[in-house]
Amino acid sequence: MDMERPRAFISFRMEDRWARDFLKEHARDTKDAVEFIDYSIHDPFDSSWKRQCKLRIAETKGTIVLIGATTHQSEPVEWEIKETLEQGHQIFGIQVNDGETHPLPKGIPSESVIRWDFAQISSWLSTWV
Repeated sequence: MDMERPRAFISFRMEDRWARDFLKEHARDTKDAVEFIDYSIHDPFDSSWKRQCKLRIAETKGTIVLIGATTHQSEPVEWEIKETLEQGHQIFGIQVNDGETHPLPKGIPSESVIRWDFAQISSWLSTWV
């Protein structure tokens, strides 16, 4: 019988989708016991999108925010952070560019932001189970 893997919601801007893909691929290669899901914006950022995204966040233990150069300007990312916190879920951010520190999106505590380091990411995720 398979054990159900905990899920993490990934919040990101489309320009940083390479980081989402890299994170998902790494988890698959290392058989990390976490399933990553997201709700990429292909449709307008409207009430229908928010309703569907809210349901996806509700199915997770928490949200990982991938922080790139313009993430702090993203209204959907800000909304996903707010929704995660309203649902009482865990949250942390990852600075995706090596050696660069980008402005944080509104709502994510600075003490909950780490560098791109798989060991550290796994360590944070292990506190969610």
